[in-house]
Amino acid sequence: MSLIITGTGPVLVTESPSEYLWTPQGSGGAPVPPLLQATSIVVLDSVKSGNRVPTKDVYKQLLLPLLDSWNLSHRYVATTSPETIREVAASVSGAPTLLVLISGDTTITELVNSVARNATVTLLAVPMGTGNAFAHSIGLSTPLAAVHALTTGTTRALRLYEAVFEQGSQLLAQGGAQPVSSVRFLVVGSWGLHACLVADSDSPELRKLGNERFKVAARRVLEQNPVFHGSFRADGLAVENHAALSYFVVAAVPRFEATFEISPASDPAENALHVVYFHHQPPATVMEIMGQAYNAGKHVQDPRVGYLKARTVELEIHEQDARLRRICVDGLIVQPAGSSVLFRSVESTNLQYISPNKN
Repeated sequence: MSLIITGTGPVLVTESPSEYLWTPQGSGGAPVPPLLQATSIVVLDSVKSGNRVPTKDVYKQLLLPLLDSWNLSHRYVATTSPETIREVAASVSGAPTLLVLISGDTTITELVNSVARNATVTLLAVPMGTGNAFAHSIGLSTPLAAVHALTTGTTRALRLYEAVFEQGSQLLAQGGAQPVSSVRFLVVGSWGLHACLVADSDSPELRKLGNERFKVAARRVLEQNPVFHGSFRADGLAVENHAALSYFVVAAVPRFEATFEISPASDPAENALHVVYFHHQPPATVMEIMGQAYNAGKHVQDPRVGYLKARTVELEIHEQDARLRRICVDGLIVQPAGSSVLFRSVESTNLQYISPNKN
């Protein structure tokens, strides 16, 4: 699909396989849509996210003509370093801001962890990452759908969660480690195979592969098939004690990819987490179970899989090997200093997100 600006507003048309078809014809006096009436509009383009196609430029071919058609001033920022996201977040003041993120999930997470707590921000997630879990889960599966939502969508409160770590924990990155006590997230917190494959996939060698990097990393991890010993409590009640696990995921959204439905009961509009876990299994069984997630989330009906809803999840890691202790939070990797990690909901924020209007 694509958008054409006409005298009465935007109209959806077909998407070319090589470029976005866009014929801006001016607003023709049509009123500015409510979602574009923010005091400040900022477009943050995470230029290294996903696999970009040179002939399909979301900003130049979609967003810029749309904003220009209503003579709307805005600021465009392309990332040049890991500091860019924090700099943009620091520039957002108390005035209502529309923040368009051309990125993947991790950029959104870095933004919500950097923006001031009292900032009033409406986020539009334009999916350009490798997984785009948040965008797929709220119904914005393509850049065109996201841009269309600017003129026809609605806003919802952004439900956030927090992973809390013991003192001395470190956030790992290619540029070096830094101390961390907590990380806010909106997609997933995980330990075990999921955390290991995400951490191992974040190398210059594998990042070139796009989504395939996760499969390559998963295959390498499964060749070793490590056991993850730990226990956890959900809403204060013990679920597993000293268990030998393969998989442990705390999901805030239903999908990690367009067709990978990890937690079918999750709803981004609801303030709740869902735990998906299973005990240590042979590699072939792990692949069989996870393959069911591509079949409308049928894995949660498998008797070998545990699936439950909670507001707080307390994890105790009974491992000494640092590689088997790593925690993934929306693609960010944390090396916990102690054995305890707490996943919990954040009560309220001034952050909203744009979703399709389903009415």
